[in-house]
Amino acid sequence: MATEERPGATFELLALRPATGTGIARTTDCLEILRRSARDLGYNDFYWQYMKPNWPVIITEVSNDWECQNWTSLNDARNDNNTTQTAGINFNYLRKHIDDRPVPIADCNSIYFNSHAKLELKFHDFLKRWEQTIEATESETQKDQNSNETNQRDNLYLKDWHLAAQLPDYKFYKVPKYFASDWLNEQLINEQRDDYRFVYMGPKDSWTSFHSDVFGSFSWSTNIVGHKKWLIMPPGEELKLSDSLGNLPFSIDEEVLNGLNIRYFTINQTANEAVFVPSGWYHQVWNLTDTISVNHNWFNACNIEMVWINLLANMQAVRKEISDCRQMDNFEAHCQTMLRASFGINYLDFIELLEYIAARRMAAAINNGETETTRFLLFDSYKMNDYHIQSDLECLKHLLTTMLKETSEEQLTERCQRLLHKL
Repeated sequence: MATEERPGATFELLALRPATGTGIARTTDCLEILRRSARDLGYNDFYWQYMKPNWPVIITEVSNDWECQNWTSLNDARNDNNTTQTAGINFNYLRKHIDDRPVPIADCNSIYFNSHAKLELKFHDFLKRWEQTIEATESETQKDQNSNETNQRDNLYLKDWHLAAQLPDYKFYKVPKYFASDWLNEQLINEQRDDYRFVYMGPKDSWTSFHSDVFGSFSWSTNIVGHKKWLIMPPGEELKLSDSLGNLPFSIDEEVLNGLNIRYFTINQTANEAVFVPSGWYHQVWNLTDTISVNHNWFNACNIEMVWINLLANMQAVRKEISDCRQMDNFEAHCQTMLRASFGINYLDFIELLEYIAARRMAAAINNGETETTRFLLFDSYKMNDYHIQSDLECLKHLLTTMLKETSEEQLTERCQRLLHKL
């Protein structure tokens, strides 16, 4: 969230510095996805070593002080030799602190048009059914192993829940500093529009199908409780999975990937770890235990050109789809409407976002004479240093120049020229 300075507010500086030769060069020869501790990984290193090169990383110890740690509870897990404690879901705490509101659910037992079937439940009803699923699972494990009885249990996954927007006064987490330069949510939150901040809650064996993230954005996902398995691949590898029509599969597994000689990585994510998913990296995720996570999609100076490239490609697909209507009145306006419906934003939405970010950066750098101690806050907690502000502005100049070369849409061209002149 980007807000104005509050009296007495404390903040952390996003101290970006020019890139040096000490950054990790990411190439196709990279062999692993590293774990880095939040205690040791600085913002500048994350920016140049992972975000700018578009390479994944797992950041540990990111949610130690989040209020939503109270959503977990310790359970006794017994085996033949001893008793250990494992983290579970604190259902009573969730009911107490989050009211019984409608929530979006994906039914992982039901596929509808190449997606999990969607439904809506009241939150407390979802929690009750989740508890019943846990009880049924525990009951089945205690049955005679020779029993042939099988019962399909609920596999309901609460996904894409805008909890932070719906309960703005409930500060249940804090955006890690690494992900605070977020042009997408900076605009949407300030303008009180639908944002890309989500909570996911799902039982053991719930899962998310094979996909890449919206717009070609980055994403980050922090586990509050539970264990997830990821299969994730660099951009371009997914093309080896496409059928004769260019369609990608709904689900993948290691056997399929190995059979096609696809380059991929396996991530085993545990609680208090954040996975950074770069732009264009296709992935599929399974909850190996009952799991809760906080997720964002976002973009910034590091990947905004990727978003523009995807926007262009989707516009070309729209024009091709309705090419037989090219002679109709307002053909281009109709294309923009279809582009927004299929991609999520259109050309005018995109330039509007660039204008918004440019105005805020220019105000911080020039117009208001602001300093690092007085300029606006990002997510109520962070401020950019002078170099970061200038770096964003230089990125905008470069992007606008590129856009003017790659589009002839009149209204977009005029707004690009005006904004470039201001910069």
